[in-house]
Amino acid sequence: MEWMRLTSEDLEYALNKPQLETLKAESLRNLKRDIAQDVLNTVVARIRAEISASGLNCLDADHSRIPYELRDCALRLAVEALHLRVPSIEISALQSKHADLARETLLRIATGQLPVSRPTAAVRTASAKRSVYSKSAPRKATRATTEGL
Repeated sequence: MEWMRLTSEDLEYALNKPQLETLKAESLRNLKRDIAQDVLNTVVARIRAEISASGLNCLDADHSRIPYELRDCALRLAVEALHLRVPSIEISALQSKHADLARETLLRIATGQLPVSRPTAAVRTASAKRSVYSKSAPRKATRATTEGL
């Protein structure tokens, strides 16, 4: 399945009207940086880190893409991150609950309980840690066998 990029337009669907107006006013006040895109980039980086932590999922070669099935998860985390970045954007209790559920989903992905779709241009992540038990060979030259030489 093809992975996707998140844009500021995607974030507009996750915000209600007062939140969107506050975000646009804040963006006009601070023209040097696009706050929404900064938040989305941070959320995408976090999701990709959680995907690679499991060891069984693959990542897309493009660092700005996430699996399509995690789009809602990313937008819910982005709304909460916007509230932290711009405190005048107030989030509802339902939005806060959705962000908690998104974090739980990411935890399940990181522990390998929930696989994600494989991207077209896949890059393998680190494999899961495995322990190896090995034992040294028995010694032939010991104090007892070399005594008197």
